Order: sequence, then structure tokens, then C-alpha cells
Amino acid sequence: MRRFLHIGRGFAGAERGIAVVEFALILPVLMTLFYGTIEVARYILITQKVEKLAHAIADVTAQEQVTSVAALNQALAATSDIMSPYSMTTNGTVIISALYRADGAADATIIWRHQGGGSLVATSQIGALNAIPVVPGGFTFDTRENVIAAEVFYRFSPLISTQFFGPTTIYRSAFYKPRFGALLTPPV
Repeated sequence: MRRFLHIGRGFAGAERGIAVVEFALILPVLMTLFYGTIEVARYILITQKVEKLAHAIADVTAQEQVTSVAALNQALAATSDIMSPYSMTTNGTVIISALYRADGAADATIIWRHQGGGSLVATSQIGALNAIPVVPGGFTFDTRENVIAAEVFYRFSPLISTQFFGPTTIYRSAFYKPRFGALLTPPV
């Protein structure tokens, strides 16, 4: 019995190992907080860049007097600069659409579309070519009104994928009216 009391007193007096045990218990929590903070910061930054890219592409396209495939491709070539240091090559794509409501038409339609800026496979959330576009609530078209829409899709992949946080697609769109006349003819 005395032997057990002597061993018990030895454990009670040993405080050097407590810090190591406490650190081992708290380390997974600290690592989760550290990586979680990094991932949230990356997600917010990439979302802001995608938003900026959608507005920049729609704005630049809306400033054209006449659309051409070369001019649209030149604008789409800037996507890598805007998204830097994140790659648009395989992780993103941009879809530019022209929406127009003709005389006597009840609704606007998508009259032309151009896609590029990356190789991510994405389907326009605005709608199909020659269909009535799906636009944000409260967005209405007057007769003979033309609008340029830019949709940006970016595939966000966390540094460490888990069952809770896996790859997701960030989507943003922007709508601008052409400044120098209607952009009704499909780019050639």
C-alpha cells in the first residue's frame, strides 16, 4: 500500500509533463483555426477578384462601338491579370452576352454570346442563346434597350479539402449598357 501512495505522490508532484499534454490536446484546435482563417481569407479575396473581373469585362465590352471576336478576346486576355496570382486558365471562364428588347417584343432576348478567359466548363445562368434572359429582380428592359452581361465562373479549391470544405464554384455577374450605340450584331 505504501508503494502505491509513493507512486501517487510522484504523479501529483510531476508538473513538467502537464504542459506537453495540454499542448497536444489544444494543437488540433489551433491548427484548425489557423488553416480555417487562411481558407476564409483566400475565399474572400478570390470572390472580390471575381466580382471585379465581372464588372471590368462588362464595362470594357460596353465601351466598344462595334463588337469583334478580336476585341472580346483581347478583353478576356486581361482576366489573368485581374485574377493574379490565381489562375483562370483551368479554374475559370467568362461568358459575355448581349441582351436586347426589340420593338414590339414583350421581353428581351439573348442575341449573342462569347466565352473565354479560361477552360472551366460552365453554363450561363442568364439563359440560352435566343431565350428570355434570367436577370436580377427588379431589372426591366425598355423597348430597344441593349445590355451587356458578363458572367464569371471560378472554381475555388481549398488548400486542404475535407468532408466539410471541398471545391466550389464562385459565380458573379455584371450588367452594363453600351455607351456608344447598341451592340446588336454578333461579333465576327
